[in-house]
Amino acid sequence: MRSVLSISIPPKKLAALKKRAKCEGMTISAYVLSFVDQEENLITEAELLEDLQQGERDLAQGKQRTLGPSDSLEEFFPIKK
Repeated sequence: MRSVLSISIPPKKLAALKKRAKCEGMTISAYVLSFVDQEENLITEAELLEDLQQGERDLAQGKQRTLGPSDSLEEFFPIKK
């Protein structure tokens, strides 16, 4: 079952929202829901900061590799399934 969400939005922003949704071939609801779905996959600032700090520690300890012409990106960035 679906629920209805009502929001107050200025006319200019509503027009922009309608235009963007139409350009994407979506309804306004689908367009907004796509952003909610995308937001679930974002990392937090704290996670990003920790990743950066870990990278700096790894670099300081000499734990880096150089991508060569015969290397594949998958070796450096394995896809987690």
